[in-house]
Amino acid sequence: MSIITWPAPAEEIPSPDYTVEVDGCPVFVYQARVRAEILQNDGLWTHLPDPSGERASFAIFDMSEPVTVTVRPARAFTSAVVLPDRTGIVPEISDGTIRFTLDHPRHLTVLLDGTDQLALHLFISEPETDIPNPDDPNVLYFGPGLHEIDTVQVQDGQTVYLAGGAVVKGILRPDEEGVYSEQWKVTFYHGTALAVSGVTGARICGRGILDGSLIPHPGHQLVGIHHAEDIRVEGITLRDSPNWDMIIAKSRNVRVDNVRIVSGRLNSDGINSVNSQDVQIRRCFVRNHDDSIVVKTTEPGQPAEDILVEDCTVWSDWGYSFGVTYETRAPIQRITYNRCNILYARHWCLGVHLSDSATVSDITFRDIDIADLATAPRLAGAHAALSPEPRLLRIVITHDVWGKDEEAGHIRDITIDGVALHGAVVPPSEVFGYDTEHQVEHVTITDVRLNGEVVKPELTCNEFVKDISVG
Repeated sequence: MSIITWPAPAEEIPSPDYTVEVDGCPVFVYQARVRAEILQNDGLWTHLPDPSGERASFAIFDMSEPVTVTVRPARAFTSAVVLPDRTGIVPEISDGTIRFTLDHPRHLTVLLDGTDQLALHLFISEPETDIPNPDDPNVLYFGPGLHEIDTVQVQDGQTVYLAGGAVVKGILRPDEEGVYSEQWKVTFYHGTALAVSGVTGARICGRGILDGSLIPHPGHQLVGIHHAEDIRVEGITLRDSPNWDMIIAKSRNVRVDNVRIVSGRLNSDGINSVNSQDVQIRRCFVRNHDDSIVVKTTEPGQPAEDILVEDCTVWSDWGYSFGVTYETRAPIQRITYNRCNILYARHWCLGVHLSDSATVSDITFRDIDIADLATAPRLAGAHAALSPEPRLLRIVITHDVWGKDEEAGHIRDITIDGVALHGAVVPPSEVFGYDTEHQVEHVTITDVRLNGEVVKPELTCNEFVKDISVG
């Protein structure tokens, strides 16, 4: 068979917004909450116990040869687009139906009538290989259906498998009460649903869903990789994380491939590499409500270096889409974002935001495709420190609430090489150093195009920027 699909658990309520067929075969359409309520207190992020939000839909299937995808929205519409733009897919629209042919697997998003609301995300992969045996004692196997876990401690050499049609929901531990923060005016629940800590040679894989909707915000991370080596995370979908979706901290030789994320609560960072080395993140889709795929060093002493993010697509409802952000207390170097797509960005597409004393150097953004951002207005109630409109690039040395070091840092050798923009305007960019001793140095921006035409980006710099080239 050219396609593989899986029935959803009986407890899953299908999306009311779309039906999807592939070569005439129905595919279950899940729903996820996105863009939950943001700020209540001036200068602090916090949530209501049951925040309002919007809804997105997503479907999961595998394919081994070209297929025809048929999408039927529940509401009337006049136009539809299939993103990323670089796919070149122009759908056929007739009688309330959207059709297009897909020649190989990729992650796609369907939007109606020029609006970013009620998006349909399609997570399409090649068929799985090396599916583990559920009877293998070194395999933790979650079969089709609904499961609940508080914390799973993944062991050395173990495989955790979420089969297609499995929904694994994280829950609080029975004795967990949380810790109230007077600063942030919220109760934190510290923990991780799938904890990969201090181990070697572990793997998390499958076509199932890891869901955080039953955990209060700000609560557990969904996947936590700490002090680990030789780790693989492949093919799973993360939904509605109450905190960071995935952290790779103080780890080495980590490969994340074809992971899909749809989370809508603030601080649901997508994939954060923190104080880690030799990390590759490929073919992932991230829609979340904070930084999407970024690099940090939350602690001094161990650098973040040799990190590649390639062929990834993000929809950034908050914060930075790609880059180095905020917590920067150890050196960060040799970071590359290559051949990636940004479907939506409310704030900053690309950035190096240095809040601490580290030196950040040799950061490359290459071949980045950015959709029309005209539908990304400032969110009502957003803090003044956030961008009032989408920005193409922000490079800044500063002190802010996320920084701990008294000394400012340094930014050097930043390359932006090849950005394809779609829409009517080029979003503005800004580069700000801190003072004469802490400057932004050696920034090169080349081959920025708007609808295929070479353009010169609008760039605002302060006096603490040295050797910047725009061509």
